[in-house]
Amino acid sequence: MKYVKTYENFLNEQSLNEIGEGVTPFMWKRTGSVKVTTWMSDMATYERGSSSASVGLPIITYEFKSDKATYVVKIGGAFKEYNYIPAFQRPGAAKPQDYDVFIGISFDVVGSEKEAITNFGEQFKVISTVSSIIEEVMKELQAIQWIKVQDIYIAPKLEDADEGKPIAQTKRGRIYLEYIKKQGNRLKGNWTADIQNDKFVIHNGKLSSSSHPEKYIPL
Repeated sequence: MKYVKTYENFLNEQSLNEIGEGVTPFMWKRTGSVKVTTWMSDMATYERGSSSASVGLPIITYEFKSDKATYVVKIGGAFKEYNYIPAFQRPGAAKPQDYDVFIGISFDVVGSEKEAITNFGEQFKVISTVSSIIEEVMKELQAIQWIKVQDIYIAPKLEDADEGKPIAQTKRGRIYLEYIKKQGNRLKGNWTADIQNDKFVIHNGKLSSSSHPEKYIPL
């Protein structure tokens, strides 16, 4: 029988801070008709000034396969008008963006309500593949001058035994956090990881807290 490492075995054999090193992503593809240019078209036709609330964007989906399962990655988004008007502006200064954009990422095994966390060789490849997809989407979004991505939301699914625990203390949450810390600098610009109780939020800009220094991690 092929030996399958348990989570505890793996922690003893390899430090979590090596996550993402030398891991080749699976081949992935976008599925469905929605893409980043679809978001841009929706935003371009938005009736400006009609509402100050966030407006939802359709889900972009991606798919990839391993020998064990087929995975689907879903990237949702929302936008709202950028309403800050500077009191003064230098001649020739760049025009502020028109919209703030917020995105959320989730992924699942097709045909399963819970993503299995058994083979960590595959788990790292899965997370590496999702990261590769996010990086591609972010490159497309950041190339558009009239928007600015402000927040990226990532909420790992929990094992039954981890229900009720803070996200950074769960098995999958610990893996995600180390991957974010290790690979977050692949994002263009300055970003800060925010460890919340049930999710991670990657914020645009540098954030810190003197009362809770462990909450924010510069990337």
